[in-house]
Amino acid sequence: MSLPSNYLDAFQEIAKSGGFSQATKVLNISQSALSQRIKKLEEEIGLTLFVRTPTGVLLTEQGERLLRYCQTRDSLEEELVQELNASNFFDVAGTLRIGSYSSIFRSVVLPALSPMLKKYPNILCEFTCADMKDLPRKLQRAEVDFIITDQKLDQANLESEVLGQEKFVVIEGKNTANRNDIFLDNDSNDRMTASFFKSQKKKLPKYRRSYFDDCYGIIDGVKAGLGKAIISEHLVCDDKSLQIAAGYKPFQLDVILHYYKQPFYSRLHQTVVHALKSKSKKYLR
Repeated sequence: MSLPSNYLDAFQEIAKSGGFSQATKVLNISQSALSQRIKKLEEEIGLTLFVRTPTGVLLTEQGERLLRYCQTRDSLEEELVQELNASNFFDVAGTLRIGSYSSIFRSVVLPALSPMLKKYPNILCEFTCADMKDLPRKLQRAEVDFIITDQKLDQANLESEVLGQEKFVVIEGKNTANRNDIFLDNDSNDRMTASFFKSQKKKLPKYRRSYFDDCYGIIDGVKAGLGKAIISEHLVCDDKSLQIAAGYKPFQLDVILHYYKQPFYSRLHQTVVHALKSKSKKYLR
């Protein structure tokens, strides 16, 4: 049995965009034509690939497996084309798509991968920073090939590699008057401050929260004397304008790389995993 590439492309685009309407715009075909391709693909393999919901579509278990195949197919094809066009056949090439959260991307992911990217100029990058809760969905939809989170995702079809640990501490401005009852977080859904105080196993202090969008905005807010914050120590250990507040035990979280299990991994995939595993701890300190 051979699966037509236009059927697979249609399936893959729907999975990535989360619905038929957006996929029709990308593929530049009508919705009826797109629906017909998916119907024929499902008939060809004898499986249901999508579950329709009021907000879009969800992949079935079989649909997720087919999406992994499509990813592997695209990765191998891109790598082969790059290699055939490269002066060095054993060059590492392709598109690196990785999603992570703000406190890790600039401080760990980028410096850990930079030597590799300089060595292999035929690697192109699609880096994404997103809220922790959104990263698993991006991996599931094949918007990225790797994600980094602070918790292990409990899925049998995922590989998980611990890259190191973030050590969270309370920071305050060294030479500014701090608003001691205010703690800065990313947004109202950010539970880091609450999780940190819960880990202390003592009575929680009374505090109010202000929101500064990302970890670097939070750090700038603390420097300006707008409150204290719970921040990963590796982000601030060299900043002389900040200090770690006394009386708190550090709170540690794993930094974990996730990707889908595949029967074959491209050279790009293997090189990325090796670079992150060998260098991330250096930047997490």
